[in-house]
Amino acid sequence: MNPNERREKLLEILKNADEPVKGSVLSAKLDVSRQVIVKDIALLRASGMEILATSTGYMILNSLIKREFEIMCKNHKSNDEIFEELKTIIDLGGKAKDVIVKHPTYGIVRADLNVATNRDLKKFMEKVSRNEFKQLSILSPDYHIHTVEVSDVEVLEEIKQELRTKNILFE
Repeated sequence: MNPNERREKLLEILKNADEPVKGSVLSAKLDVSRQVIVKDIALLRASGMEILATSTGYMILNSLIKREFEIMCKNHKSNDEIFEELKTIIDLGGKAKDVIVKHPTYGIVRADLNVATNRDLKKFMEKVSRNEFKQLSILSPDYHIHTVEVSDVEVLEEIKQELRTKNILFE
């Protein structure tokens, strides 16, 4: 197992644990020394993972685990469709972090959204209606992409299914 695979497995063990996991248990499960575990934990922390070291072992608080996925959505014809798409994502527990289009000349064009609550959505839609708003998706003929942050894969699948039902998901 290479170091990246080992760190992924280490994260998987910590994410699935109901209680702190001792470094010695991790080193035995991953067949490496305790010092390798300490170094891997330091690298994971440096990459932004919130790993806590307690007197009884290492743990990740479930509320701190964030998963990000990209979903492709059909381009909109109206502001109501933008609202419906974002509302669906946040109502089911997701956060629409950004919108991404692939432009034939400029390549990837990305804009932050950070819409996670109804309040965020209301503010965003007020900006849409107030300004001479041009959707970023006009740069791409068929679809745009959102990075969606969810607490777990089940939430992502529920969001995708609802977007599919509403004929918003691009497949």
